[in-house]
This record gives sequence, C-alpha cells and structure tokens, in this order.
Amino acid sequence: MSGITEPTGYNHEEAAFKKQEMEQLAKIRAELDAKRKAAESGAAKASHWMCCPKCGGKMAEKKFENVMVDVCGSCGGIYFDAGELDMLIKHEKAGAGVLGKLFGR
Repeated sequence: MSGITEPTGYNHEEAAFKKQEMEQLAKIRAELDAKRKAAESGAAKASHWMCCPKCGGKMAEKKFENVMVDVCGSCGGIYFDAGELDMLIKHEKAGAGVLGKLFGR
C-alpha cells in the first residue's frame, strides 16, 4: 500500500481533493453569509421605512414648493431629509415665511 503516508488516513490524492472541497465549502459559506446579512439589513430597513420617528405611524411624501417632505398621517409631524429645508429656504417667497406656509399660519 504505497501512497498512504499521511497520518490522517488520506493518500496525497485524497488529501488534495479534500483540501479543494474544503476551500469550495468555505467560499460557498462566505457567499451565503454575505447574502444572509444583506437580506437581514434590507428587512430591518423595510420595517422602519417611512415610519414616523415620533408615533410610528405611516408617513407619506407631500410636495411643498419644489421639495417632497415627509408627513405623518397619524400625528401630522413633518420631517425633512438632508438638504430639504435648505432648498425650501432658497425658494421662499415674499409674504409668509416657509415655516408659516408649512404650518398653515
């Protein structure tokens, strides 16, 4: 029985196949872990997407001037994404200010 020189019980050819198989399994596991992590991240985002930070109600986008603002259907809260308030201030018209228009004053 030549060729059995490994203390693991594998000959060199079997050891090479075993090593290749383990590398393939590690690669597949890494890919599945990455997909699972991405799916979990997406699910977490979906559960919080367009929910009011104050009351948890559903929010809808409403066009105000040239900007889409987020308005809560439950508590009436109004929320701005990054840069939206700056855009409203730039488009402010004469008369009532942006906040006055926004809150109906």
